[in-house]
Amino acid sequence: MPNFGLEETMRYGARAFQGDIAGTETMLPETADEFAQYIIEAICHASVTPGVGRRTFERCMRALTFASTARVGLRHPAKAEAIDRVWHERERLFEDYNTSPDKLRFLATLPWVGPVTKHSLARRLGVYAEHGQRAVA
Repeated sequence: MPNFGLEETMRYGARAFQGDIAGTETMLPETADEFAQYIIEAICHASVTPGVGRRTFERCMRALTFASTARVGLRHPAKAEAIDRVWHERERLFEDYNTSPDKLRFLATLPWVGPVTKHSLARRLGVYAEHGQRAVA
């Protein structure tokens, strides 16, 4: 499971969002399952505290692993529907992401990924590292 968000901030402090953070590694997703987990984690962390987002993500992944719906682990019906859609379409989404020339624009088309969440997800996926930029959101 990838570590990012609060852990990255704790490890590298304010430098994580300011310039060069030599020594940091962004784990790029190699499979559709990993890619979907990045998206689902971003959705689970949207508009909640890090602890709530982490627990929600764990419950949703447990439910999806047992071929259930994310609604079992998440109270928010629209987020649960978006997570289920991402999980069921993960192969196609991963292929589309890899072939997309503008990855940030592609991330904005994902369900429940808004203008702030797309930047957070892009940072986690290493999109800003590829372009020599850093997300501030």
